[in-house]
Amino acid sequence: MKSSEDKTLVSVVIPTRNEEDALDKLLKSLSSQTYKNYEVVVVDGGSVDDTKKVAKEYGARFIKETGRYKSPANARNLGVKEAKGDIIAVFDCDSEVNDKFIEEGVKQFSSDKVMGVTSSYILAEDTWVEKILASKLKTHGLKSGALIFTRRGFINSLSGWDATLGYGEDRIFLRKIMEYDEKSKHQAIRHARGAVIKMHLPHTLRELSGQQRWYGRTILHYLKKYGDIKEYLTLLKAFYTVVLFAVIMVLFQANYWLPMMIVSVPFILMSAYRTILALAHGKIFGLGIFFMDIIMGAYFTYGLIEHFFRSERGRD
Repeated sequence: MKSSEDKTLVSVVIPTRNEEDALDKLLKSLSSQTYKNYEVVVVDGGSVDDTKKVAKEYGARFIKETGRYKSPANARNLGVKEAKGDIIAVFDCDSEVNDKFIEEGVKQFSSDKVMGVTSSYILAEDTWVEKILASKLKTHGLKSGALIFTRRGFINSLSGWDATLGYGEDRIFLRKIMEYDEKSKHQAIRHARGAVIKMHLPHTLRELSGQQRWYGRTILHYLKKYGDIKEYLTLLKAFYTVVLFAVIMVLFQANYWLPMMIVSVPFILMSAYRTILALAHGKIFGLGIFFMDIIMGAYFTYGLIEHFFRSERGRD
């Protein structure tokens, strides 16, 4: 016999584009859920691999992405529009979840005042690139999980995600919810400790370079539209080394050797600091952080340059 909680339909919305392998792993983990009353809506941005075939094999609804802006944010909005559930769970393809993920998430909506629920998470370390990136992220002391579950009506009241954004659409959506949480006199956001998501980072250098190129190409639009002093400081901290590397590249091309050397010092020190912290946590792959910073900085710079020659802000 189903409990009252099982009566709540949960719609899992997954944006995709050429991610057949990642989608297969995610849908496989969803197929073993203890909570059975859910649907999966896959919104595809033009895959040329077997993404659609994989989605159909697991019984997911497959929707082709439409609209002026082709982006993960746009795909999420389309997925919510097509979803039938009262609770929406949105996450990217490069994830896997434990078997009680949905069950633990739904429990947190016992009060009508709860609008969103965050999950716990672990970082995947399946490839050497992931191991290095995980070592780097852990030096930041990341603790909280991502906002996964949200009430459908609440998403609509916030007008969903900003489809014009490439970088930062999830940050702005979370900011809206946090602002609501601060203004309300009750706890609008809860944390589901038992809902654990395994987050995959870029598996290869090719995936990493594509990600950083995407960030570089779309971040200026994000800052122009939503940037404030707090946001600028946050991004400066997050992209400290890659921004510095961009400056180094520009100075190098201009043959300003002394300024290049001066600017390089904090870049090198920051990478060295991250490497030492990673090693202190027992992560031998932390030795690759400096190398990874160079790769990220180079492609982030490439994306910045592309921004001035491309008008569209959709997917690659």
